[in-house]
Amino acid sequence: MACGRTWDAVVIAPISQGLDALVAMRVSPRRGYPVLADHLRDQLYVLVPPGTGHTAVGLPGVRVLGDGFQLLMPAAQHGSPVAHWISPPRAVPPLLIRPDRLTHHLRALARDPQKAATS
Repeated sequence: MACGRTWDAVVIAPISQGLDALVAMRVSPRRGYPVLADHLRDQLYVLVPPGTGHTAVGLPGVRVLGDGFQLLMPAAQHGSPVAHWISPPRAVPPLLIRPDRLTHHLRALARDPQKAATS
């Protein structure tokens, strides 16, 4: 799927860092925010509104896929080890993570992993 049109993808490595940020944000997989995992590369893909992923640029272990990039999406409900839905989208259009909140929690994790879990 083409990035940058319907959403940008914030790529976080390792997966555990991205999951810690989502836990700190209180984003449950049951809420339908699209989150993908690539278990072979140990990367988490969090979908944010198009044109907003740049807020996360420069954070440790983070890169952004926007306009001009492609992202492998699972064809089935769960997918494969390379493209696995941690949280499949449940709405059309899908709910997207607020990039400012994600960036805030990723920064907090980079400074102090213990502190991020309580913010």
